[in-house]
Amino acid sequence: MATSSQNRDQPLYFFPERRVTAGELNAMLGGEDREERCYAVSCMLRYAQWEDIWDYVSRDEVRDLFDDLDLPDSLRAAWARMLKIETVAT
Repeated sequence: MATSSQNRDQPLYFFPERRVTAGELNAMLGGEDREERCYAVSCMLRYAQWEDIWDYVSRDEVRDLFDDLDLPDSLRAAWARMLKIETVAT
């Protein structure tokens, strides 16, 4: 969960398509809806600064969702290398 002292009501910069606060992000990540979790993690991996990503999720959580994340191929390959995930070439 977020470790910064950021106001939970302020929108986060790494959600370009909709307004999401830190509190809402924590609810998305802790909820049962895998699609919402994937959306949140996809936005973080696309737009968030490195340190901000790990304030909200662990590497294991990202690995668990990785196959369902919405990432461009080049970014997916880069994250796969960083997280040591084996991918199947298509």
